[in-house]
Amino acid sequence: MIRNQPLLWVLSIGFEFMELTFRHMLPNFNECWWDSIILDILICNWFGIWAGMRTVRYFDGKTYEWVGISRQPNIMGKVKRTLGQFTPAHWDKDEWRPLLGPWRFIQVLSLCVIFLTVELNTFFLKFCLWIPPRNPLIVYRLVFWWLIALPTIREYNSYLQDRKPAKKVGAFCWLSVAICIVELLICIKFGHGSFPNPMPKWVVILWSCVGIGLLMSLAAWSLHLHRTMRRKHD
Repeated sequence: MIRNQPLLWVLSIGFEFMELTFRHMLPNFNECWWDSIILDILICNWFGIWAGMRTVRYFDGKTYEWVGISRQPNIMGKVKRTLGQFTPAHWDKDEWRPLLGPWRFIQVLSLCVIFLTVELNTFFLKFCLWIPPRNPLIVYRLVFWWLIALPTIREYNSYLQDRKPAKKVGAFCWLSVAICIVELLICIKFGHGSFPNPMPKWVVILWSCVGIGLLMSLAAWSLHLHRTMRRKHD
């Protein structure tokens, strides 16, 4: 799916912030600091990102020679060619470039928000619908999202890299957003009254400051680019 290391770290750390934000609502989000920072971020997520990026670099630098199975010289060559039939014909690079401009930053940030929302929906659906942790529906949903996320990320990345003036987001992107919204609405409907504890004040202040700081930064960034463009035209 996402083959960009900085973006993966943003999602990794972002989910830990989501756990801090909603731990007053979900009991299993109440973790020790060393569990979140050491076990989750520095060990599990780091190893997963490292292994994934190593795989990406391997396929990125690999030379693809698509010779027919019957033309392979030996049995091992035929076996490798058969297994290679299930690998991509070519390997494209993921280029998100969130610092390309304010609008690109918002587009990439929107992807992160939807990604984190889908992850949070897993826990809220399980809690609001009283689904046991070992219920196979949880695994089926994760597999479903994995299958639909593959073309979705591909479509969205192609949409961002396309420099045509008139372009459209792919169908899988809209489908993923629609499913995410439906899941969120289900959580809101069936979770009504299930969360008596109010959100801590420090969480509200934290995200308010983050939101205000983000808006001010984007406004200053846009103003700077606008002035730069005017100077070039003058």
